[in-house]
Amino acid sequence: MFAARRPSFNSLVQLRASKAIARWLGVVRMPSAKEMAIVSESADPDVLRDCLGDIMHKLRRNKVLTPRHGLMLAAIDGHETHSSYKRRHEGSLERKVMVRGREVIQYYHRFTVFQLVGKDFYLPLDAEPVQPGDDEVASAMRLLARVLANHPRCFDVLTCDAIYLRPSMLDMVLAAGKHLVATLKDNQPGLLAEARVLLPGELPVLLELSAVPGKSDRRAQLRQADGFTTDTISTPLRIVHSHETGIRHERIAGDSLETAYATDWYWATTMPSALNGAAVVHDFGHGRWRIENEAFNELVTRWHSRHVFHNDGNSILVLWLMMFIAHAVFHCFLRNMQPVLRLAHTAVYFAELIAAELLRDRWWPPHPP
Repeated sequence: MFAARRPSFNSLVQLRASKAIARWLGVVRMPSAKEMAIVSESADPDVLRDCLGDIMHKLRRNKVLTPRHGLMLAAIDGHETHSSYKRRHEGSLERKVMVRGREVIQYYHRFTVFQLVGKDFYLPLDAEPVQPGDDEVASAMRLLARVLANHPRCFDVLTCDAIYLRPSMLDMVLAAGKHLVATLKDNQPGLLAEARVLLPGELPVLLELSAVPGKSDRRAQLRQADGFTTDTISTPLRIVHSHETGIRHERIAGDSLETAYATDWYWATTMPSALNGAAVVHDFGHGRWRIENEAFNELVTRWHSRHVFHNDGNSILVLWLMMFIAHAVFHCFLRNMQPVLRLAHTAVYFAELIAAELLRDRWWPPHPP
């Protein structure tokens, strides 16, 4: 279902007569949509996590999942999969929202996801649902504890959003011998205010950034300082500030527009300046967006991840882990293609070829009149 980008169990069942199903899977009869839904309720997610772990180890051995700057980067972030005003299950979260001037209860489901961010390959490795009464950080700490127990050497540096910059998360990461790079925002107002006062006095490091090799279209001015602490965070942190400028190219109503922009970023990290420079922290800090782009955005846009295949908590988790496996295998398939083919077509093109293989039995060979 995921390999062919089918949007539901029912759409997959419509292809039950396809010879490709029997050829690929060796099945005599495809189960019905209801049977697949029932099985997904009791499926063990740990078996799928072990499968993802096996994929990760093979990618590491085959030099596909390679470190950045000599350190393997991981990202952790939360993602809301869907929401509904009518459908709920045992693990649904609830919130009150205003609809047409009336307060109603909305049910929704949220995960925290752990992804390995290699040099040019990205692997979603595990997911943990946010339980009723939890916050996102509690779910992330359960997820991180499981990853450290199952794969203690799979990463060296964890990058995350500002919400995770808490003493409990810092203690867990440091106790495992890892480092943390977290975006610094107004959730730590004292730390941010102190950084804004002290960092302008530091010598800047100029960094040219480019999305296209040989063409610099952005510049960053980096400043850093060590030894920051707060009333709640006793671990000394290094703060890196990046003032970035560039030209934004847009095409609106057929007209090409270029507008100048400037942004400011702050990151707090446990990595001392003696370990690596501000440019590495800058790269790791922006590397957090890989979990948004190469995981959440792609899965939502191309893999129908917002669809509720079956409204059950365990089923939703199991199918997301299956989606991670299909996502990893598909991108391994693309990577192993000849470069001339890979560069000539988009990833969507090859996904459509897989789907076409399932659909071809409808029209070929042609039926007699």
